[in-house]
Amino acid sequence: MKTIIRLEKLSKEYSENKVLNDIDLDVKKGEIISVIGPSGAGKTTLLRCISMLDSMNEGNLIIDEKNIVTKDSEEKDIKELRDKIGVVFQDFHLWPHKTVLENVIYAPINVKKKNKNQAVKKAKEILNKVGLSNKAEEYPESLSGGQKQRVAIARTLAMEPEIVLFDEITSALDPELIGGILKVIKRLAKEGMTMLVVTHHMRFASEISDKVVFLDCGRVVEEGTPQVIFKNPKEKRTKEFLKSIIEKKQEINVYEGYEDFQAYHIGLLKRVKENCVGYVMGAVGDRWFECMGNFYKEYEKIMKEKKITWKWVSYRIEEFEKNVLKSLDNQLQISLIPKKFATPSNYNIWEDTIILQTFGDPPAIIEIRNKHLVKGYHNYFKLLWDIGKKIK
Repeated sequence: MKTIIRLEKLSKEYSENKVLNDIDLDVKKGEIISVIGPSGAGKTTLLRCISMLDSMNEGNLIIDEKNIVTKDSEEKDIKELRDKIGVVFQDFHLWPHKTVLENVIYAPINVKKKNKNQAVKKAKEILNKVGLSNKAEEYPESLSGGQKQRVAIARTLAMEPEIVLFDEITSALDPELIGGILKVIKRLAKEGMTMLVVTHHMRFASEISDKVVFLDCGRVVEEGTPQVIFKNPKEKRTKEFLKSIIEKKQEINVYEGYEDFQAYHIGLLKRVKENCVGYVMGAVGDRWFECMGNFYKEYEKIMKEKKITWKWVSYRIEEFEKNVLKSLDNQLQISLIPKKFATPSNYNIWEDTIILQTFGDPPAIIEIRNKHLVKGYHNYFKLLWDIGKKIK
């Protein structure tokens, strides 16, 4: 397979602070490489040097096995090479006063001087590819975080790069909430796009990568397949880093919008173990099911396949909930409590996670992973469960 990017002894300094140190790396055409490592490891700087947004201090960057970029390369000589590489940053940088379509066509028209009709046609194809064809005329403020990120990807793809670099594109998203982004990257991979992905989500990296590179203190400590890096790393520092990620004691995430709400709940069920129990407290009428929309069918399907049980404390049952009670059979158990004990909010407990939910327009989720808080909420749930009238 052809090597499309090669780094040879690449080094980068900022004010005598060496951020990258003798980086050697080969990227083959059509390959997906995830770059992982602690904060300050030099991951973003690495992408900026590869994209030629930053110059290097030492070493070579070789594009297509023939175009060599060094610290002495002239701006005019690297401009054409820079056009081969697209970058998607963690911040969306969308123009709030332009529609989704206008955001995507701006650079092709104004930078590449494309005909507007051609640019619009291409942009619509790309928006369809990233699952946003129905959002072309909407403005960024009406989009969820996941949708904004996909617009940013579409905008980069509209410039027709040969290589795409992704810088922490899932930084605002939980590992279980990135289905849309994962789908886009997998589709690009099938089309032969070469990609480097900087990410702090290990599950995301393990699913999309052909190769994982662990960077620390500006050096490549270890590289290999996801199976090798995540299951059998050789280097002590790699093992320490992965252990610190796994043993993280607390995490708080906030998700807003229908798409994020739906994706989160589907991802949650995919994450939890088979035969687990989810504890639900609060009465919100049928609003939860409205927010899930057609995704509820998939949600229930996963519940049945994994034999997951709902234990539900509420002071009333609405019509849709009665239908769910029949459909899930013994997998849904309800304890009806007096209204005076009802909680003002809706929350779920799933293994190590508490989910606090609001049901405005748009709905929102606050996810808290904290084992001590989970234990406290679980004890409170049990008290209410025990005083209620059991259904099933």
